[in-house]
Amino acid sequence: MKRLYNFILIYILLSSILFAQNYIWKHTGGPNGGIVGDMVINSNGEIYAGVYGFITPTFEFKYYSGLYKSTDNGNSWAEIETQFAPFEIYALYINKAGHILVGTNHQGRIYRSTDDGVTWENNNSGYSTGECWAFGESNDSILFAGNGEGEVYRSTNYGDSWEFSGSLMALVFATDSNNTVFCGTHFSGLFKTTNNGVNWFQSPSFQDMTVSSILIDSSNNIFIGTGYYDNGNGVYYSTDGGNEWIHLGLEGKVVLSLAFDSKGTLYAGTKQNGLFKTTDMGQTWTQHINGIEGIEVFRLKINSQDYIFIGSENEGVYRSTDRGESFEQKGLPVSHIQNIDFSPDKNFIFASTPSGVQSYNRTNGVWENKGLKQVESVSVSPSGNLYAATFIDGIYRSTNNGDSWEFVSNDVIERYNFKVISDSILVDAASPNLRISTNAGLSWQSTSISSDPWASSILFHDNKIFTHGFMNFQTKIFYTDNLGQSFFEIETPSDGSRKNGFSINLNGETFFLNRQGNQSPGIYMNTFPPSYWIQKYFGLSNCIYIDTNNFIYSGTTKGVIRSTDNANTWDSIFTENSSRAFAHDLKIDGTSLFIATNSYGLYELQIPTSIDEENNLVTDYHLSQNYPNPFNPVTNIKFSIPKSDIVEIKVYDILGKEIQTLLNEYKTTGSYEVEFDASNLPSGIYFYRMVCGIYPEAKKMVLLR
Repeated sequence: MKRLYNFILIYILLSSILFAQNYIWKHTGGPNGGIVGDMVINSNGEIYAGVYGFITPTFEFKYYSGLYKSTDNGNSWAEIETQFAPFEIYALYINKAGHILVGTNHQGRIYRSTDDGVTWENNNSGYSTGECWAFGESNDSILFAGNGEGEVYRSTNYGDSWEFSGSLMALVFATDSNNTVFCGTHFSGLFKTTNNGVNWFQSPSFQDMTVSSILIDSSNNIFIGTGYYDNGNGVYYSTDGGNEWIHLGLEGKVVLSLAFDSKGTLYAGTKQNGLFKTTDMGQTWTQHINGIEGIEVFRLKINSQDYIFIGSENEGVYRSTDRGESFEQKGLPVSHIQNIDFSPDKNFIFASTPSGVQSYNRTNGVWENKGLKQVESVSVSPSGNLYAATFIDGIYRSTNNGDSWEFVSNDVIERYNFKVISDSILVDAASPNLRISTNAGLSWQSTSISSDPWASSILFHDNKIFTHGFMNFQTKIFYTDNLGQSFFEIETPSDGSRKNGFSINLNGETFFLNRQGNQSPGIYMNTFPPSYWIQKYFGLSNCIYIDTNNFIYSGTTKGVIRSTDNANTWDSIFTENSSRAFAHDLKIDGTSLFIATNSYGLYELQIPTSIDEENNLVTDYHLSQNYPNPFNPVTNIKFSIPKSDIVEIKVYDILGKEIQTLLNEYKTTGSYEVEFDASNLPSGIYFYRMVCGIYPEAKKMVLLR
């Protein structure tokens, strides 16, 4: 909802010598989250939801993006692939012709699909503003689009082209049966047009208010919700086309969304107070917060079964099947993960996310939100006590895997990291100073070390507590062997790192991630006792992890890399969606590497230790999306086969004409990669198809010159 910010995400891609191998990975289907920009339900009951990115209070960019679709009432979601970069979506609309329209944040303004999302085109001709926040349509199929900041456009040809219609800060459109189109705006109330946007007229009743939602019933009664960021005053309605208005209740509340169910019950979604409904035109309102307490009901949709779907900021999608009496989180399968930790039996993985602590049951593959909000860190004690540190709402502890929580510390201070050392020793990287408890949080000892989002790493190694922080305006790695009574210092090559920004190997050598400062970004190594730092990797890294074999793993802006020779050489082991899925945390259990990403959920990667083992890990056919995509002029295509057979891969143009045979030969069980060079081809959409035995699969790719 916070769309007045401009986001600039700068990726600094520096060269490194990487040797690529094939690994078997899967997305775990969560945690659930994402900042939902809009939702729509088509005539078949299929749900579309789009997300957009945001900057956290600690200045982490969550690169949420993509259009997702559910065909089973939100139980599962699949991202819709396009030839464009994944959309950052502010608006979704399905017009009378069944076309899907997507409004984005500066990416391409407006996109359209006329075949249920199979193919897409960029339709921003004449739409000369950066963003699109809302769509509408008149009864005679004139389309409207607005950016929320002062411009409305219209299209008379289903979105092929656009023309300026009015200077309105549009948030929402709705049309009555008389073909009057209403537009709710930022700060200027309600407007309407009776001539398809040639002229707009302002309602005198709401000139200084924000109208963020409009609903029109079958009798042309108009209902509006007021407020957006603030200054809401509930719901109003009009029975005479918007000339006179009656206050319907929810005074002082920001109402962001409105919807009717099949029985005519009016639902109102609010910014901070959950969901309300009325069956008697506002004489009484019933509040529903069970399962959605504290979340923003930004988008509200009700399907033909009267299932209620809520799209919210940071929370993804929630669903109620009992008319709002209870809600459960049902997507989207994307989230910003700060870190992960295992239960002692390794059956559960706990993730810290903006929407709370989420647990992943590795036995049944189910994600569950365990509550809390803005969780900066999770940590599990040896006995299984689960701790969650929130940004400003304190530290919590659970003795039952998150089913219930108790306060450990409810200090209203900013908190950047937290780690359990033992059942009694806790380390809290908070503002203004790092704290240590030796009695499970009953009391705390404040140290002289300061923390911030870029200097808050905590590590326990060789019976010493290590942390990256500030003292006397200098950033260093500090360590203590007497629970904080005194500290030793290690100079660092930079004052900027990450939450999981350094690690120590079995030889006592320290590896540190430099993110900013005078030194070149990358991974640096120092001996112990400390001497001088040597740069071992050039390029931005976000986390580092060293396993029991002394293998080093790091999440970089190019993906996850690994070194088996003490950082002398690196191989790339995971590059899927690297712009969205760069790792914030890495953990290993056996041969499973878990990758906690910036904004694309949790991945599990099976790591082979030999070529034979790598081949044995292949259990299914798989044709990967080519990378890079779009490409110019060379791209790579990975595939896996579970049994030996002839593999054929061919490339076709958009008309189905065969362009090139990339492969037609016998392959043994395993994973492979082929290269496609399109130097002699024009820009456009192409398809590649793999056939192996009775298994066929095809994907599309885009050549951009």
